[in-house]
Amino acid sequence: MKFNSKVNYRRGFKKEANDYARELRAELGIEPHARLCPWQLAEHLDIPVEPLSAFRDTISEAVHYLMVEDTKSFSAVTVFDGMRRLIVHNDSHDIFRQSSNISHELSHAILLHPPTEPFSEYGCRNLNQEYEDEANWLGPTLLISEEAALHIVRTEMTIDEAVEHYGATKQVINMRLNVTGARKRLTFITR
Repeated sequence: MKFNSKVNYRRGFKKEANDYARELRAELGIEPHARLCPWQLAEHLDIPVEPLSAFRDTISEAVHYLMVEDTKSFSAVTVFDGMRRLIVHNDSHDIFRQSSNISHELSHAILLHPPTEPFSEYGCRNLNQEYEDEANWLGPTLLISEEAALHIVRTEMTIDEAVEHYGATKQVINMRLNVTGARKRLTFITR
C-alpha cells in the first residue's frame, strides 16, 4: 500500500470511507472501534479470497518467483469472471501486510470499481490512478476506523500493541492516527 497525502479525492470521499468502515462493522455485528478481519469481511461480501500458494501446482514457476524471488512485485489482485470477483493475495507476506493487501482489494469491490485491462498495449501495468488512490484510502480506513484510531489513543496503546490488536501494519496504524488527528482531538477534549 502506498499512501500519497497529496491526492485530491472527490468531494465527500473521506466521509464516505469512514461511513463504510462504520456500516460494515455494524453489518458484521462488531463495535465501531473493533478489529475488522478482512477475511471475514470478504466472506460477508461473498468475495472468495485465495492465497497465491494455492496455484503452485498449476503455475509453479510464477508462484515461486512471486513468493520467493521477488516478493515485492505482487501483493494482491482482483480477478473477474463477469461481475464475480476473486481476490488472489501473496501469502508470503507477513499476516499484517496480507490484511492490508486484501483490504485494498475489498475496497475496490465496495466502491464498485469496474474491471480494467491489466496491461496497456505496451505491456505496462494498466492502473486507474483514481481507483488506486481511493482503495489506498479506504483499505486502511476499513482496518483502522476513525473510532479505532481514537480508541488506540484513548486507551494509550503503543503502536506495537495496536498492530497486534488490530492486525494492521505499523504504517497503516500511523497513517490512520495522523489523518484522523486522533492524538490532537483527544488532547483537546481532555483539556
